[in-house]
Amino acid sequence: MNILICDDERAYVNDIKNHVELFMDDHNYDTEIDTFYNGEELLKNCGKKYDIAFLDIEIGNVKGTDVAVKLKEANKNIIIFIITAYDKYLDEAMDLDVLRFIVKPLDAKRLYSGLEKAINLIDDRMVDFYLKYKDGAVRVSTSDIIYVEIFNRATKVVTTIGEFMSREKINYWENNLVASYFFKVHTSFIINMKYITKYERDIVELNNSYLVPVAYRTRSKFKNYFINYFGGV
Repeated sequence: MNILICDDERAYVNDIKNHVELFMDDHNYDTEIDTFYNGEELLKNCGKKYDIAFLDIEIGNVKGTDVAVKLKEANKNIIIFIITAYDKYLDEAMDLDVLRFIVKPLDAKRLYSGLEKAINLIDDRMVDFYLKYKDGAVRVSTSDIIYVEIFNRATKVVTTIGEFMSREKINYWENNLVASYFFKVHTSFIINMKYITKYERDIVELNNSYLVPVAYRTRSKFKNYFINYFGGV
């Protein structure tokens, strides 16, 4: 999951980053956090697709709402938190469907609550993909994907309605399957936790049909993720 934090107060950026890292570590989410302290610099680097962004309402000479518009061009489903001590831009922020306003000084409890809601929203959003099928294409929703596997120089996408080939590489799927129920158990496999029917130390069974290996270096992390995801089994 890619997260952006931008505020012209470095101490405040670091404070938010520390709390976000703590929350994500506690929930075993793989997270990459980028930080910016200058709105103009950020506008020059808005091409990356972020899942969550924390934006100061005024970042030097740049408005956080203007940055939000640019970020939505890369990912229309990005979840925006606006950091503010002012209210003159609130109408603009509301037009951008901002999830929550973070008021200075930082309220950690409110931040964690907002992150919890953001994760739930990401999980609930079903992104559709068009995959090659015979002479045409078929539309598949995120929640219907059982697992993705590297297959030669492409990827095989196994779904509840069949198996399809994609020319996209595994990194594409890793960047787009951001719901918490997806986990990369192996360099060649991304699985949907919802379809696990059996789990052993080095292998998972999906949908009572597919056996997927769990790489040695991810076993410990996946075990913790599995326990947290399924409520301490």
